[in-house]
Amino acid sequence: MDRTLGLLATLAAATVAAMVAGILLTHSSQDFFQSARAVDDYRAFLGAPSGAVGLRINLGLDNLFMIFYGAFFVVLAARLREVLDARLVGVALAAAMLTLLLDSLENHHIMTTVHAIEAGLPVSAGDGEFQMAASQIKFHASYLATFLFSLGFLRLGGVGRLIAIVLWCYIPCGVLISVLPPDSAKLLVLGRTIFFVFAFVLSAILFFSLARTERSVTVAR
Repeated sequence: MDRTLGLLATLAAATVAAMVAGILLTHSSQDFFQSARAVDDYRAFLGAPSGAVGLRINLGLDNLFMIFYGAFFVVLAARLREVLDARLVGVALAAAMLTLLLDSLENHHIMTTVHAIEAGLPVSAGDGEFQMAASQIKFHASYLATFLFSLGFLRLGGVGRLIAIVLWCYIPCGVLISVLPPDSAKLLVLGRTIFFVFAFVLSAILFFSLARTERSVTVAR
C-alpha cells in the first residue's frame, strides 16, 4: 500500500508539473473560466494565440490528474485507518470524492462552454456564475479533506508532520483566494498550486521510505 501511495503521489505531482509547464508555454489555463465574466471576455480569451489549444491541454492533463489524486486519496484513506479514527477518515474521503466530482463537473462544463462559443451557440452570463460557485465549493471541499487527512499525516513521522504543515498553508491561501477579486489573486493561485504539488512530492518521499523500511524489516525477519 505504501509503494502504491508513493507511485500515485509521484504521478500526481508530475502531472501538475506538466500542467504548469503548459500554462507557462501557452499562457492559457482553466483558471480564467473559474470566475464569472462577460461572454465576450471568454471569446477574447479563446481567440488569443494558443488560448484554445492551451486550455484543452490544461483540461486534458487535469482530467488525468483527477484519476491520480482520486486514487491516491482512496488508498490514503485505507492506509490511515491504521492511525486515525475511521469516522474522521470516512469524512475526509467523502470530502475528497466531492472534490473529485466537482472537479470533473468543472472541466466538462468548461469544455461545454468552449464548444458552445466555438460553435456559435448561445452562452449566458449564468454559465460563468454557476462555474464560479461550483469551483469555489470544489476547492473548499478539498480544504476540508486535506485538513482531516493532515491529522493522519501527523502520525507518520517527521516527513508526515512536514506534509501536514504544507497542507495547513494550502488551506488559508485558498480561502483568501475565494474572497479576493480574481485578477488580484494570481500569485496566491500559484502559491496554492505550489503547496499542493509540494505535498505530493513529500508524500512520494514519505511512502516510498515507509515501503523500504517495511521491506527491510520483512527481510530481517
